[in-house]
Amino acid sequence: MIKKINIQNNLIAGIILLSFILRIVFVFFVRDSAIENEWGILLNNLIEHKSYSFYTFDSQLLPSAYMPPMYAFFLYIIKIISNFEQNHFIYLIIFIQILISTFSVYIFFQINRNFFSKKLSIINSIIYSIVPLNIYACGQISSVNLQIFLSLLFLKFLFLILKNQNTKNIIYFSIISGLLMLTRGEFILIFSIIFLFIFLNKKIKIGILARIIVIVILVISPYLIRNYIQFNEVFIVKTLGYNLWKGNNKLSSVEGYENYNEVIKVKIDNLKKNNFYEINKDNIFLEEAINNIKKDSLAYTNLFFKKIISYYFVNSDSNYPNYYNFFHIFPLLLISILSLPGFFIFCIKGKFENKCLFLYLVLNLIIFSIFFILPRYKLVILPVQIIFATYAIEYVLNKIKINILNK
Repeated sequence: MIKKINIQNNLIAGIILLSFILRIVFVFFVRDSAIENEWGILLNNLIEHKSYSFYTFDSQLLPSAYMPPMYAFFLYIIKIISNFEQNHFIYLIIFIQILISTFSVYIFFQINRNFFSKKLSIINSIIYSIVPLNIYACGQISSVNLQIFLSLLFLKFLFLILKNQNTKNIIYFSIISGLLMLTRGEFILIFSIIFLFIFLNKKIKIGILARIIVIVILVISPYLIRNYIQFNEVFIVKTLGYNLWKGNNKLSSVEGYENYNEVIKVKIDNLKKNNFYEINKDNIFLEEAINNIKKDSLAYTNLFFKKIISYYFVNSDSNYPNYYNFFHIFPLLLISILSLPGFFIFCIKGKFENKCLFLYLVLNLIIFSIFFILPRYKLVILPVQIIFATYAIEYVLNKIKINILNK
């Protein structure tokens, strides 16, 4: 027995080492070489002007509400601590992301232990570790790295909270939830619905729920206060309108479309260049998106379901370079197909954790599909799909075994 436990522990250590080596080797050949677009602008303004700003007009920086702040400040903290030049700075970011991704494999193993034996949990962790998209993400300057890491921690401590609502679990869980809200604004909705579901099912007392909410608010409050001072509103991010429009205009595909027409351009050009510029700009997109949906609700409803299907499986109309690479698309499609029976079986089983994980997946599918689906978003639901696929396979094998024994 002791020997078996030692072998399994060695396997887990081997998986972690394999995960690290695979990521180091891969990003040596494929990685971002610069911090571009919004992250580059936000980081530069943080460093040069100590201002979280995206737009500049007449040398005047405007406070930004365009992007959730977590990843920008993640980059900023690394820059301040290391003080590396550009190339070495990029290498350091990617190396830290490799460490985060490697540790995420172990967190995924711990999540699996809520549903499977140690042996099956190890197998699932290997699969999750070697999926090419998961490895590829390490070398990209993108908030998805933090999002996946924090999402897995959220699920781990969610299941711990359901079993043991001690102070340590409550504090860790609440801090992680707050950080995840600062990484992806829509997580506020996911968090709220899941905990409403848990509360209504009497799995958590109102006093514990109140403590969690208080700690979460404390975590996100510095940014909320900053936004209230700058914009007279309490929020984390103001891109609802733009994201809704990007995924719901005449030229939108599953991955959205962001080149706006002349009518919108004129409205934006006429906006006052003050602190409320980004908010007013987003309101223009929100109005356009709502008008689009009202005018042709059937077409956008069809597009919504197409997004869900593309998100759960793969996008048949993707414009991203190398999306249809066999090594990228085959494992994702295989896992998605195998997970589909588990999607229907998993929720009806007795464990409350099953229902929470099912709800987590459904919420991600619905919320993201209201807007648009980029290829990297698949990483958010991939861990759950692997669990569902394993559950379905195990369920079928057990049924076959029972039938054979009955004969």
